[in-house]
Order: sequence, then C-alpha cells, then structure tokens
Amino acid sequence: MGKKENDVSRMTKQVAAYIRKFHMINPGEKVLIGLSGGADSVCLFFLLLSLREELEFTFEAVHVNHCMRDSAGRDEEFVKLLCREHDILLHSFKVDVQAVARRDGLSPEEAGRNIRYECFAQVMERTGATKVAVAHHQVDQAETMLFHLIRGSGVDGMAGIKPVRDYVIRPLLCLGRSEIETYLAEQGRGYMTDETNASTQYSRNKLRHEVIPVLEEVCAGAT
Repeated sequence: MGKKENDVSRMTKQVAAYIRKFHMINPGEKVLIGLSGGADSVCLFFLLLSLREELEFTFEAVHVNHCMRDSAGRDEEFVKLLCREHDILLHSFKVDVQAVARRDGLSPEEAGRNIRYECFAQVMERTGATKVAVAHHQVDQAETMLFHLIRGSGVDGMAGIKPVRDYVIRPLLCLGRSEIETYLAEQGRGYMTDETNASTQYSRNKLRHEVIPVLEEVCAGAT
C-alpha cells in the first residue's frame, strides 16, 4: 500500500475511532454538516462520506452565505457543485451578517456564529436531524483556550472546545490543520480559501497568525 493510501486510511480510522470514543453518532441518525467550502469543512465532508456506511448514518449539508465578501458567492457555488456531485442534499442560506451585527450590537464573528446555529436549528426541525457536525480541529482548540486565558477565564473556560456539546459534534478535534491539508492534497480535493482568514483585524486571526506560531517555536526549542 502506498503512502497516500496509508495517510488517508490512517486519518479515516483515527476519526472513526474518535467518533466512537465520544459516541458522537448512533446508527440510524441523520447528521447535518456545516459546509463552508473551506479546507476544514471539505475534509469533514469527505471523511463523513467515507464513514457513513461503516457507522450507519446519513447526512445532509448546511451552507450559510454571510454576504461579507465578494467571493462568498463563489464559495456558495462550490458547495452546491460539491453536494450535487456526491448526491448530498444541501440546505443553503444567505444572510447579511454585517446588518445583523449592527442591529444586535455584536461583532461580525458573534453575529455569524449565532446565525449559523439558527440555520442549523431550522434545518434540524425541518428534517429530523439529531446532530450537527462542525469542523473544529486542534488549532481551533488551542486558539479557544488561549482566547479564554487572555480574557481571564476560569478553569471551566480553559477546558476549551468539547468533542460533543448538546447536539453539536466535532469529529476533527483529533486532527491538526496540517493533517487536514495532507488528507485533501493526497486525495486531490479542492476547497475554497476565505481571504479574510489572513487578516489580523479579527481577534482569533491575531492568535492564529501572530501568537501561536511563536508558541510553537518556543515549544520546539524546549524539546
């Protein structure tokens, strides 16, 4: 077996074991996946696609166009084509997140998150789905813990992102960002890139691009 097959097979087995460990999906359940079109959600899409028979579940996708950048329409079209190609039902929403943020006195990040979960709740009620799979991974976990630490969180906040919280499951928390990129590259899977992820205007991006790389260097030097 070649290296590509080994890496893809290893990660697929790793995610399957993680799903089983935390009882994320029961046989017969319908799962919704948050599908933005970015690398993380596309990786989750293909992993769930490869595991649905083994773990005996079905899934549908939910995409929310936040209308915050010119390329958002491109991402929406990518997601539509991806779901059509693999015969996955897609529930698509378009919401002006900036307008909602101004109306509710929230940051665009907070407003976007609220809107996404409102959309998930609507689709769950309509379809009978019982779980929502989102694509948080190990770097998101590190960012969340640092964010809580900086804001003076207590012990509970330092626990970070949970693999399962209510109906939300996070099957990729066992993978790092580099593993996700490897999985996609070795299978030749394309994805969309959100150019705002490179901007340090947002707090999480500052942590991702300016703080975490320094901490990684420090940790590497300490070994």
